Parts: sequence; C-alpha cells; structure tokens
Amino acid sequence: MNRSDAVVRNNLLARLERLPVMLSHYIWAGLLAANLMLEYYDNAIFAYAIPTIKTHTNLTLEQIGYVTSAFFVGMIAGALVGGMLSDRLGRRSVLVWSTALYSVGALATAFAPGYETILVARVVTGLGVQAATSVLLVYVAEMFPSHTRGRFASIVSTGYVVSGVGAAALTMYLLPHSGPNGWRHLMLAGSIGLVIAPIARFTLPESVRWYASKGRFACAEKVLEKLEMRALRQGPLAEPQVSAALEAGKQPTLRELLKNTSVRRTIAVLAFGYFGAYLGFYLWGNWVTYAMVQGLKYSEEDAYYAMFIWNVVYVVTPLLTMYMLDRCERKSMILGAAVFSALSLALLGASTSHWAVMATGSAVSIITGIVLNAYFTYIPETIPTQLRALGSGVVISGGRFGGAVSGVLGAALFSSGGMKSVMLVAGACYIIFTIPVVVFGPRTTNRSLELVTKEELGSANEDGLSRGAGVLQE
Repeated sequence: MNRSDAVVRNNLLARLERLPVMLSHYIWAGLLAANLMLEYYDNAIFAYAIPTIKTHTNLTLEQIGYVTSAFFVGMIAGALVGGMLSDRLGRRSVLVWSTALYSVGALATAFAPGYETILVARVVTGLGVQAATSVLLVYVAEMFPSHTRGRFASIVSTGYVVSGVGAAALTMYLLPHSGPNGWRHLMLAGSIGLVIAPIARFTLPESVRWYASKGRFACAEKVLEKLEMRALRQGPLAEPQVSAALEAGKQPTLRELLKNTSVRRTIAVLAFGYFGAYLGFYLWGNWVTYAMVQGLKYSEEDAYYAMFIWNVVYVVTPLLTMYMLDRCERKSMILGAAVFSALSLALLGASTSHWAVMATGSAVSIITGIVLNAYFTYIPETIPTQLRALGSGVVISGGRFGGAVSGVLGAALFSSGGMKSVMLVAGACYIIFTIPVVVFGPRTTNRSLELVTKEELGSANEDGLSRGAGVLQE
C-alpha cells in the first residue's frame, strides 16, 4: 500500500471511529445475537436429547458418541474454513452463507433416517455454526465503536442466555412427554436461520475495515456515507482525526503478517488459552449432570431442574460482562474471572448438600461465562485485519479441541475420582492455560485495532502510541 492509499485508508477508519452509537448498531447486535442463539440452541438441544435419542432410535451409545464428536469436528473445520473465506470474500457473505448452511444441517438432522445421515448432518451443522460464530465475533470487533466493543459483544452474547434457558426449559417440559419424534421437532427450530440469513444480507453492511484492507475504498466510502447520514440525524459529527502513530504507517501485507513472530505468538498463546477455557467449561458443563445422577444420586428430573436454574441464573452474566469489559483490561479480566472460576469449581466438587450444589453451580455458571464472554471480545481485537478472521478461526479451533478432549478426559476423571476430581481439573485448566495469555497477550481495551497491530509488529514507538492512544480509539 503506497502513502496515498494509506492516507485514504486511515481517513476512512477515522470517520468510522467518530460515529456515535446509533439504532443501527443495536439492530446489527440483535441480528448477531439471534444467530448466536441458534448456534447454542442446536448444540444444547442435541446434548440434552441424547437419552431420548438413545431410547427412540436404533443408534447405539457408541454411535451417539461419534455423532456428538462429529459436531466438534465440523466446528473445528468451520472455524478454519470460515476464517479463510471471510478474509478473502468478506465478513457479511460468509456470515450469511454459513448461517444458511447450519440451518440446512439442523433440518437434515431432524429428518435423518439413520446413523450415516445424522453423522453427516452433524458435521455440516458444526461446520456452519462455527464459521458463522467466528465471523460474527470479527464483525463486532470491526464495526462497533471502540469504547463500546465490550458492551455490544455482551449484548450479542445474550443469544446464549435466551437459547440456554429455552433449550433447558424445552428439554425439561417437552421431551419426557413428546413421544419418539419430540427431539426431531425441537431440532427443526434450528433451521430458522434460513429466515435470518436473508435478513442479515440486506441489513448488515460489509465491514468497512475489510473493504479498506482490500483497497476497495469506494465500497467503504458508500457504507460510511450511509452511516454518516444516519448519524447526522443525532447531531453534528466531529472532525475525523487520525492517530499520529498511524499517519505515516505502512499497511502490512498478509505475507508479512504470517511471517511476523509476534503475530504468530499471539495467535498461538490465545489458542492455548482458549483451549484451556473450553476444556474447563466442557468438563464441568458436560459432566456435572451425570455426576449429580451417578455420584450424588439425584434423579434425572432433579438434575435437569438444576441445569435449568443454572441457565436462568446465567442471565446476569452478559450484564456483568457488559459493565466490566470496557472498564477493565481484557486479559486482566480473563485472569480474574479464571481464578474465581477455579475457586467456585473446587467448591462445587466438594459440595454434597442440595443447597450447596445449587449455590456453587450457579456461581460456576456465571463466572465461567464471564471468561468466555471476555475471550469473545478479546480474540478478534488482537489480530490484524487482513488475518483477523483466519487467525480468530485458528484460536477458536483450539477451543473446540478442548471441547473434544473433555469427553474422554471427563470420563477418565469421573471413573477415578468422581465429581470432585472432574471439577478440580476443570478449575486448574482455567488458571494454568490463562497465564501465557496474561504474560504475552496485547492490551486492547478502548484502543484502536490499528494501534494494537502496530504495537504487535513493533513499528509504533512509545511516543507515537501515547499521542495516538486517545485518538482514533476503536
């Protein structure tokens, strides 16, 4: 990118940054939250329905295990493929088509006649789900104002709240009384993404940052002009101001980014940390119900009721995260929440009375959710625009590997030490895997993504950063 192009690009980003929070931002966040809601709903309903599926189909327990793993395999591939395509074709296009893809997968799951079909359907669903989620997080980082990125990431994550409570309630009240095809009817709801996809296509603008990174300045200009016209209805706009650290900056190429040691280290460290967070999350989330039934001798109905209550309690998580994310440095917040997650998991593992289990389980649900919400915001902020979707996909794939490992590891831990062993290891994962993120991860809160990139590449001096930290903050 020559100097002239750099000036145009930086001016476009400065204009994007000066925009106030508008109704459009909330509409975008609502659409993205709906997308995230369907992603979690599909995964939760299938997991909750496993006993019903086992009872009313000819699938063996081993086959159901493979089907469950197939979803994670699809998610790992989806994070990588979706990231590569998004960096090449654009954020909006991949989000729309991946939403349609996982809806088709949910539809195929609902009508699957046998093992082979349902296995393929779950791979396709996982592929679409993770491609959509990865791009969704990138979109929030690139298109929402810097001082509200945490707030809007929390708003988007309310999709998890709605789907978590809904899936738990439907499982508890409908599955036991809905007959052999009840689980299929619930899976059909996941195909509503076929309605959301075209709405997203005509409502969400393409990322201005992505256009600018590709040198498509005219397209970026069109998006900005429409947004500025809406913003002017709220009052006059400030003059766009470009950070001193960026004025003479050269846009790194994709090849330069891939060769850069700092960029590769950041992606590796975040993948390591996210792996640990998801390993801990799925160790407790996937095994606590089984542990209550087999270890604490709860009835299945009581165990499902506990899960329902924990999903209801989780409602406060986005609110707490919304309050903290834009006030605290992201990686410091991740560390603090990881420590409290470990403590609450240790208490849950040692709990035997009903009220102790309910109280500690509620605490675990909230605090582990804060860790994941903080990662959702932090991951795309740390990676340069040209590599953001692919890099985020690599990191998120690390988390999905954690989910895959949790099945085998959880079974071994429960067999050897019961619920206490599972919860202690889950808690240890949060702390151990977070340490490298805190040591090597960049600072991002209320900072320009471009300045974060400059610092990572080692090309912005401290004086430039201090002059630019308060300008073009994103």
